[in-house]
Amino acid sequence: MKAKFDTLLSMDSEISESILNSLGDQICLIDRNGTICFTNQEWNRFGLSNGTTLSSFGIGANYLRQCEEEPAIFQGLQAILTGDADCFNFEYPCHSPAIKRWFLMQATPLQANNQAIEGVVIRHVDITKQKLLELQLKEYAEKDSLTSLFNRRYFEEQVIKEVSLSRQRGMYLSLLYIDVDNFKEINDGYGHPAGDRVLQELALQISDATRFSDTAARIGGDEFALLLPDTNKIELTLLANKLSLDIQQLKIQEQSRPIDVTVSIGGKSFIGDFPLNSMAQWADKALYLAKDKGKNQVVIL
Repeated sequence: MKAKFDTLLSMDSEISESILNSLGDQICLIDRNGTICFTNQEWNRFGLSNGTTLSSFGIGANYLRQCEEEPAIFQGLQAILTGDADCFNFEYPCHSPAIKRWFLMQATPLQANNQAIEGVVIRHVDITKQKLLELQLKEYAEKDSLTSLFNRRYFEEQVIKEVSLSRQRGMYLSLLYIDVDNFKEINDGYGHPAGDRVLQELALQISDATRFSDTAARIGGDEFALLLPDTNKIELTLLANKLSLDIQQLKIQEQSRPIDVTVSIGGKSFIGDFPLNSMAQWADKALYLAKDKGKNQVVIL
């Protein structure tokens, strides 16, 4: 089999060993049994720099055997070897304590002149810059720039998803609306930068009150919302009252003057086959009642 690979490498100067070694990507060739028959210099350099030994990833090691713990990769390579696929791509993270990295594995058949498949060409491409840009763009699309909470569009998308899940699983789904009391007076009295700081402090307080499964968002100028899966009315009431008290205790100073901040909170817990539109209507109604009671109130319907 080694002779076949040497023949394939020498058949065309464009795929010669010197060309493969000049590439910045990690490249190896495996035979039909999964044994690594060639590695370029970048493949060896990267492996050694990450604490791997040549015996586990160099020539003679079995790449397929090492992929058995990752079924998607194993099946993808097998599909190429059997001729059922022309290519296979797999994106994966490769983080270290010091740096975050992502790679794209690309696999294609190794064959000459459209003859029988002799193995697979495997290439690992560093896509970290592209991935970081994608994550940044995703954050811009989903997050509110002032508070770093989710924005209204993302929140509404999550509501649709969570409603579907709660119906399937027969679980409660709760919604809270939070509105800053007298926010116009804060802006007028202390200035808009102070108002922005109030919103940022509130966002931190709301984030601290949420679980990993919850979704917190800024849905308007001084309006926030919390979506809480698997949360019943009693749990929602306890959380809303605690959040209200924690916000009252915020100490925000502006030019040596304290800014007193309170919020009105309205919410409701839902279960069963409830209409999607009714969630916002009920939460709006509860928030209106909280403000009508004199603000700095919690109303859970």
